[in-house]
This record gives sequence, structure tokens and C-alpha cells, in this order.
Amino acid sequence: MTPAAALAETDVFVGNIAPYSYPPEHGERGVLFELMHELALRTGLSGEVQIVPLGRELEFLRNNPDALGVLARVPDREVHYRWVAPLLRERVLLVTRADSPVDISTLRAARGLRLGVLLGGPAESVARRSGFEHVEATTSVGNNVRKLAAGRLDALLVMGGVAAAEEALPAGQSLSWREGAVIEYTDIYVAGNPGFAPASVRKWQAALKAMQRDGSYQRILGRYHFAPAK
Repeated sequence: MTPAAALAETDVFVGNIAPYSYPPEHGERGVLFELMHELALRTGLSGEVQIVPLGRELEFLRNNPDALGVLARVPDREVHYRWVAPLLRERVLLVTRADSPVDISTLRAARGLRLGVLLGGPAESVARRSGFEHVEATTSVGNNVRKLAAGRLDALLVMGGVAAAEEALPAGQSLSWREGAVIEYTDIYVAGNPGFAPASVRKWQAALKAMQRDGSYQRILGRYHFAPAK
């Protein structure tokens, strides 16, 4: 790649949240990783997608006008990013241990529980807007799962893909959980800095439409058991 081409390369990010993205050693790369990789190729980029912690992704997108990532579109983010194209619609729902007696069947029943969320993620936004009284935010889903397994949390508020994955615990253990009330639905978008160039926005939107027409969008989602965005 020439120096001029390197300067023109848009930085593309996804958050390191399974099952949406996985590191190379996992084998499968995750539904959002694969979508962003294919979109990047179709817009003339190298296809490189960087997997970073959610907090770093948010920071990169706020500070770099030529960067794109994947974000849930929630009200407290609305004015801070340019929303390029919707990729998925996801549930934000309550889960707890399968053997837990706590009631997570309704928002009203669960508001007083000790609730774990991902720091800076859409579930934290939903939890605080929904009036949960005891919200504990940590930097990884795995940390919250360990707290839930140890009885330090009563329930988690997570995205639907995370609920389906049932996060692995250390030492080969796993945690079975049961699902409760869906508190909100959220759309996951290709998103960037408000200064992201309008011409580039149109290229990414056209690339997604082409993927939808030729079926590659649906094939990637189907491989990971996700439904297309409406």
C-alpha cells in the first residue's frame, strides 16, 4: 500500500463482545466482524477490522472523523455519532442463573435487584433510563457473569446475542441461565464520527444494499442465527 493509500484507509472497529466478534484464534470471527469486513472490502478498503474494548471503540469514533465502528443506537449516543446504516435489531433482556429464585419476569419485579451491565454499553443506557435501583457496570461481560455465578449480582441486563451464547467461565465451567423480560429493543448500526464524510456514508450504504441484494448479508446473519434488520 502506498503512503497516500495508507492515509486514506478508514479505520474500522468492532467491540470485543462475543458473539458479535471473536479473536482470530477462535475460528469464527463473529457476525458483526464479518459484516464489517465484507462492507469494508466492498467500499474499496483492505477489509481490516480491529477488535477493541467497547470504551476504546467509543473513544476512537468520537475523536477520529475517518473511523467507523458498530454501535447500538440509544438516546444518549444519538447526537454524538453519525448513524450510517442499520445491521441488526437486538433484544435487551434480563437473565439470571437457572437455579436462582429471583423474579425477572417483568421490569417492575426486577427494578430492585442487583443488576450487572457492560460499562458504556446499550444495556447500561437502558438500565439507567428504566429506573433500575442497583446498577453495577463493569468492563466485560465475563466479569459480570462471574459475579452472577458467585451470587454478587442477582441478574444481568444483556443483548440477545450474549444471552444466547451463555458466556464461558474460567476453568472450563459454564453458567446456565434463564431469560426474563425483554426491557427494550435496540438497533445496531454502522456508526462514525459526526464529521464522517457524506460521500463515504453513501458508499457504505450502497455496499450494504448490494450485500442485501446478492444475499451475502443474509448468509452471514444466518450463519450466526441472527435475523436481518427491519
